[in-house]
Amino acid sequence: MEKNLQWWTEVAVIITVFIIGLVGNILVLITVHQRNARKTIHGTFVISLAIADLVLLCSDSPVSILQHFSLTSETYNCRVHLTVVTTGYNAGLFTITSMAIYRCHVVTNPWRPKLKRRGAVIWVSFVWLAAFIFVIPLIVVGKITKDGKCKEDWPSLAHRQAYTVSLLTAQYILPLLITAICYIRIWLFMRNRPVFPRNSNLFTNRRIPGEENTRESVIILKTVAVIVFLFLVLLLPNQVAWMLLDFRNVSYEELWFVADILTRLHSCLNPVVYGVMNKQYRRSYVTFLTRTLCYRHVSRVAQAPT
Repeated sequence: MEKNLQWWTEVAVIITVFIIGLVGNILVLITVHQRNARKTIHGTFVISLAIADLVLLCSDSPVSILQHFSLTSETYNCRVHLTVVTTGYNAGLFTITSMAIYRCHVVTNPWRPKLKRRGAVIWVSFVWLAAFIFVIPLIVVGKITKDGKCKEDWPSLAHRQAYTVSLLTAQYILPLLITAICYIRIWLFMRNRPVFPRNSNLFTNRRIPGEENTRESVIILKTVAVIVFLFLVLLLPNQVAWMLLDFRNVSYEELWFVADILTRLHSCLNPVVYGVMNKQYRRSYVTFLTRTLCYRHVSRVAQAPT
């Protein structure tokens, strides 16, 4: 009975997180489109992050649900599922890091030329390319055994451990170091930047690059900071689980389940963060949902018999 309860609890949690993440990230894409923000640099990164989250959720959650019912194919899991999930996972992390780097450049170099949208698209393209490159070793070593199981066939344990360390570095340590350096630079710049009164003779009718979009920069900074904090906390168990498995040959079923759920939770919380931290996104969410609900209500009333 207890095992059956645990089984249904796991399925319920997976489905709940999947629905929240699916609806939330689709809402982000709709909001960016309606606000025409896709033409901005920040909007380009937001789209990349939302797509990465959707790739991870839509490719991993349904498979996990089917696995609970023993309905999955090991060949599919080995050849397709692992590749797509890891690529989406990497792309999301690299996009978050890119957002911090770009925001640092904008804030600390207000008089320098800004990145063009074409440059942002190229940047995001390289992010996805790098995300896939890190998956290539898994594609190479992934083998189907005689009993139909998927197994990583590494030349030696040292190769497997080296790959795990490289993923830990690329997926966790480097992003945290880079974002930490970016935010320290931003904090030092904003702390030391002189603030001129509005009646100062230094103010003219022209826009001053150092003051342009200051409020927007602060909002975006807070938003990205929360996203990075969630990344720090929610993705740590996954890294710990892999390190224990490859270096200590220890595997805890509970730890893997928690790590898996927290990874998906991380993907579905990003749109929630945008809604809470950013007033423009929050208004767009409310407007879209209100219009959708009102449209459905009017349609039902119109179809009702008189």
